[in-house]
Amino acid sequence: MGIITQGKSLWNALFTRTQRQVLSLMFGFPDRSFYANEVVRRAGVGTGSVQRELARLSACGLLSVSRIGNQKHYQANPESPIFSELRSIVIKTFGVLDQLRTALGDLHADIHLAFIFGPGVLSAAQESPDIDMLIVSDSLDYAQVVGAFTETENRIGRTVHPVLMNRDEFDSLETGASEKTPGILDQPRTLLVGRFD
Repeated sequence: MGIITQGKSLWNALFTRTQRQVLSLMFGFPDRSFYANEVVRRAGVGTGSVQRELARLSACGLLSVSRIGNQKHYQANPESPIFSELRSIVIKTFGVLDQLRTALGDLHADIHLAFIFGPGVLSAAQESPDIDMLIVSDSLDYAQVVGAFTETENRIGRTVHPVLMNRDEFDSLETGASEKTPGILDQPRTLLVGRFD
């Protein structure tokens, strides 16, 4: 599921689904290595296509390969001449969702629903569109939510504007009884945590 529709046709033309998934993982988290089965599991695509992609990316120097025990580990190669450019493309386009989900990781148990909504979902026309996010939680406070995104905002070069509601407030929003940020549910949305139903 992509975050920028206009960019979607561009990256679909440039990268296959397997490439997007593998690059998102490797260049979205360049400080860690992943073993092949972990890449397959997290990428959600076929084992053969992931293994071929890992071999291609390693052969051209975009990934470094090391052995830890019996496992081959793959990691983005910072020595590659296009490392910075490729990382920038990944984290500003199809890698953004993973970055946002990771930022919510420590708070995940306290979140009933989280999604991004509005122009930041669909438009890449602005130089750096902000990301509006709704988080439904009965226990989190605004400072915790804002603090979770500081590092991620610096990485992706975009500002996250969270709207925090408890479940009663969200129920009112769904029934149209809420005056708090009306129209959120009428805007384009991309799910991060939970289910829309």
